[in-house]
Amino acid sequence: MKSIRKSMWGMYWKLHDKRKRLAASLKGYLDGLPPETRRRIVLGMFAAFAVLALYTFGRAVYDIGRNDGSHMETGHAGRVELPTPAETGNHLTPYLYGTDKE
Repeated sequence: MKSIRKSMWGMYWKLHDKRKRLAASLKGYLDGLPPETRRRIVLGMFAAFAVLALYTFGRAVYDIGRNDGSHMETGHAGRVELPTPAETGNHLTPYLYGTDKE
């Protein structure tokens, strides 16, 4: 059991170190880009996000009220039966100090 646990932790730390190295190399590459290229990348990502957000919003507005031609049925809900508390004995009455009642 301990050998499996040790090997799993070893695998976890290997992946963790590999991820850190990859992130550091990518950060180094991106830090080396000129400001104009960075600006273009950020504006391109913003444009893609804006187009997808507008498409999603437009599609949602377009689909409002479309139920394949069927209409929603509305009507009275009817009488709602509410649960009533069960009748209990007097065993829940608190004891009153200084009185003759028990």
